[in-house]
Amino acid sequence: MNSVYKFILEEYGYDEPVFTKELKKNINISDGTLRQNLKRLSDKGALIKVRDGIYYVQKADSILQKPRVNIDKVIRRKYIKTIDQNVIGYISGINFANQLGLTSQTASVSTIVTNETGRPEHVIMFDKKKVKLKKSKVKITNQNYKILQILDLLNSLDQVSEISLESSIRLINNYLKNTNITINDLKPYIKFYPRKTLENLLEMELYNEPAQA
Repeated sequence: MNSVYKFILEEYGYDEPVFTKELKKNINISDGTLRQNLKRLSDKGALIKVRDGIYYVQKADSILQKPRVNIDKVIRRKYIKTIDQNVIGYISGINFANQLGLTSQTASVSTIVTNETGRPEHVIMFDKKKVKLKKSKVKITNQNYKILQILDLLNSLDQVSEISLESSIRLINNYLKNTNITINDLKPYIKFYPRKTLENLLEMELYNEPAQA
């Protein structure tokens, strides 16, 4: 069995997006050899090419004549959370407000704030699905993504929420449950947001006081 194909099967399995960028970091061969292997596997049909730099292994018993990977899964893996569970982005805007229950509205084009773009804001197309990408104000990590997500929300709360302030506070607090955000946690990020974000934060008291020494 081809060593690259074996590695992909062991690390990713079937119907999981495989990114060339990730493979380069995790497999001990030169970039040129990796490209040749991927092209050879793709030409043989062992790998299905979604687009440049993105592949997957189709299950052998698939009945689909035109195999397709789950595009939402590709987008999540590329822009939100890697295969090793590192958070690199998050859903923002009205679709995040909808997830929390603040509104019944949804947007046909999801907004994702991510580390994986160098441009302030632009729209990309995967298959027939549009996604708006926004560059994060700071590097997104497992530890801070919820903080940044809520700060983004507070910046546009009056535009996206259809419910009372009291209900909004309850739902946001439920999302932040077990996060234990203190004002000290917020200080590195609040400077990147308008004054109204801070005012909403203070009014809603969405943080805990730091423990006294």
